Amino acid sequence: MKSKIHKKDQKTKPSLDKLAQLVPFAPVVNPKNTVQTLGKRAKAKYFTNSYTKKLATLKSPLQKSYNNTVYGCSNLLTQTGNKLTSHYCNNRWCVVCNRIRTAKQINGYKPPLEKLNDKQFVTLTIPNVSGETLRETIKDMTKTFQNIMKQFHKKKILFVGLRKLECTYNDKQNNFHPHFHCIIEGKEIAGLLLNEWLKRYLSSVKEAQHIRPADDGSILEMFKYFAKILTDGVVYVNALDVIFQAMRNLRVYQPFGIHKVSEEIEELQAQTIEDLKKAEKSWSWIDNDWVDKTTGEMLTGYEPDDTMKRIIKNIK
Repeated sequence: MKSKIHKKDQKTKPSLDKLAQLVPFAPVVNPKNTVQTLGKRAKAKYFTNSYTKKLATLKSPLQKSYNNTVYGCSNLLTQTGNKLTSHYCNNRWCVVCNRIRTAKQINGYKPPLEKLNDKQFVTLTIPNVSGETLRETIKDMTKTFQNIMKQFHKKKILFVGLRKLECTYNDKQNNFHPHFHCIIEGKEIAGLLLNEWLKRYLSSVKEAQHIRPADDGSILEMFKYFAKILTDGVVYVNALDVIFQAMRNLRVYQPFGIHKVSEEIEELQAQTIEDLKKAEKSWSWIDNDWVDKTTGEMLTGYEPDDTMKRIIKNIK
């Protein structure tokens, strides 16, 4: 694969910006089902709307889906007793849906990955590419990986684990860095995978690839968002649109030798909130919280803090 980018750009940057590590955006694997949990969802909804509204102004092929996130995802909560029911957009750029999706992936994949005896965390990279070639590059990477798997199968090499696609944006070079993270069984197998990858991508350098023993932290790292919303504290909406278009209808996770977990989430979901006063009413999303339009009562009381305000100012 050809690239004009210097080899040093193949090195993988830290894949989660510090500001993106805000606790309220983390998936709730075992939610306590309290109003406090709803406050975290309100924060995710507010953040998502802030940049998705700008994505929707780009006249992108995804414009309709962007608007569906802003105006249709979790905008109305219907309360019955202390149960809240809402519709979700199921879009990958939606932090609200990603919290649910990520929890689902963790619950499905973490147990079988933990059972592996010799877990190895493998990173496979290629040189950065332009936005125009990103989708075809990702398809080529996926096909290459599948061909390696077929070769291993023919040689009766047992290959067990999970592959994850990620893509980051380089704002200095205005290009993109798609790469794979894998957790697989066996250091020897990991080495064979890396060598086969380098044979097929001659422009890649060995130093940009990584193999290290995997632990619980490595497993959880596999379930970060596939695309950073924040790059060095800034939200670049045009770059995000390029990534989301490139990833449209493509798979982020690929298990091998373990059971597949769907990346989709249910459009309609209900949640029982234990400390919510029982009532029959509707809550509508207005600005930064769900509001009872009859009384003006706010559901969670969420207000953007200084950190969030700083993030919102850095949407470009």
